[in-house]
Amino acid sequence: MYQAHATLGPIDVYSSDVAIAVVIVAAAAAGLLWGFAPLRRPRTLWAAAGALLALFVISCFWSPADQTQKHLITAAKYIEYALLAPSLVLLLRHRIDVDRLLLVFVGWSAAASGWGVLQFLGLVNEFRGKNPDQREPSFLGIEDFAALSGAVLVIAFVGLALDQPRRRVVVAGISGAVGMAVAASVMAMAGVALAGLVIVVVARRAGTLSLRRLTAIVAIGIVTGAGVYDLRAGDASSFFSFLKTGKAGAPASAGIQTGSQRVLLSYLGLRMWQDHPLLGVGFERSFDHYQPYLAAAKRRFPDQHPEAFPSPAHEWGVQNFWIELLADVGIVGLVLGLATFVSGIWLALRVPSNLRLLGLIAAGWICVTVGSLNGTGIVSGLPLDALVWLGLGLGATVGGLE
Repeated sequence: MYQAHATLGPIDVYSSDVAIAVVIVAAAAAGLLWGFAPLRRPRTLWAAAGALLALFVISCFWSPADQTQKHLITAAKYIEYALLAPSLVLLLRHRIDVDRLLLVFVGWSAAASGWGVLQFLGLVNEFRGKNPDQREPSFLGIEDFAALSGAVLVIAFVGLALDQPRRRVVVAGISGAVGMAVAASVMAMAGVALAGLVIVVVARRAGTLSLRRLTAIVAIGIVTGAGVYDLRAGDASSFFSFLKTGKAGAPASAGIQTGSQRVLLSYLGLRMWQDHPLLGVGFERSFDHYQPYLAAAKRRFPDQHPEAFPSPAHEWGVQNFWIELLADVGIVGLVLGLATFVSGIWLALRVPSNLRLLGLIAAGWICVTVGSLNGTGIVSGLPLDALVWLGLGLGATVGGLE
């Protein structure tokens, strides 16, 4: 919405597309100069991801084939972002290359967290003006800001667990924790918790995790989680009330309640999957194939604000990547999606001991995106999409570094 862009026929080209195209071209040039052999190692990941992306494209033609062109363009952009994964494998061939990438991530996180704090204090505008003392998007968007912060917090956790250089650990820990607290995404925090668990287990088995380091990791996690909860206390109270009574925790006149709306949208997604269990309703068709289930949803969730329900004016979508996989491409798509992420984590953790640090960071990034994707659907062009494929690409890269 806020990027420079141009229209080429039915296609909108944004500045982010140009940036990704530059990366892909650079990767192709690296392959021509130094060979494409590094792409052979992560064959399992390419097979799973390629099958998932192919299913996205094919399912654009499910009957009735309405808005096929629109969905094909969206699928093409999703594939464009997915090409970041093999691009990383071709571009990052030495450990120092990955170290530089991580340094850039920490730098961007520090900038994003600093800007988010200024927004929180009401000193600068966010996208819609000054809105202090609430969740802030920095210059990314709330869920994307949280995912970036979570990925950088993982760098700090791994550094602590494996007793790595303290300067990067301190900067990553501060910028990641502050960004997570200001963005206050419960889903991203869940991804960080999952990443922390993986890091602790691997470091414990490697014999590098002392009680002091474990205490530091847990303390940072608790403080960060407390910051997230502080900004989400009202939403949490409303959601727990909804779970207990089946009713929204605030009257409909109070507006959309985030947690209960997510349950409502997930219900619609699962109903679509129930009627199309194997291959779903088609890529991104869950955005506009909710009508047969809308009346049942209104009976099941009578206390929801009217705008919480999807409509032509509010195409909310399912807003949960995993449930939307079921709705759009069925159980086959979900299996392929899970296989893609599991393959990335498996590759990241199957590295020599001298590369354990980078492997754990890659696995942690993937875990953060697994959690963060519970807060957004299959939406192409998000910074979170880039992080998904950068994480998978890093997992595919680390085992083949020289």
